[in-house]
Amino acid sequence: MTAQPHEVSSSAIERTFTAVRASLPAANVAAFDAELAAITHADVVDLAALDDFLTGWWHIAVRAAGDPEDWQRMHTEAEQIRSGQRSAGASLAEVLARRGVQL
Repeated sequence: MTAQPHEVSSSAIERTFTAVRASLPAANVAAFDAELAAITHADVVDLAALDDFLTGWWHIAVRAAGDPEDWQRMHTEAEQIRSGQRSAGASLAEVLARRGVQL
């Protein structure tokens, strides 16, 4: 597997709640809404948590928009691993150890 350049630059999706939500794959919108509601319905809104939330979802939106087919493939493979249809394979630490890298 090689890294492929993504066609959507990080600046292509504005880092706002509306733009990020609109850029998400449909399967992720409910999770976005639920997490946002949990943060904003608190008695006191934690602004750091709100900023972390937006940053995290912005990264997801950029990544998913950059290569939608790869994004879908990743979710398909993750579901196969969760359901036991596919083994998880070696951990990153195991792969690095085989290459002589010590953590």
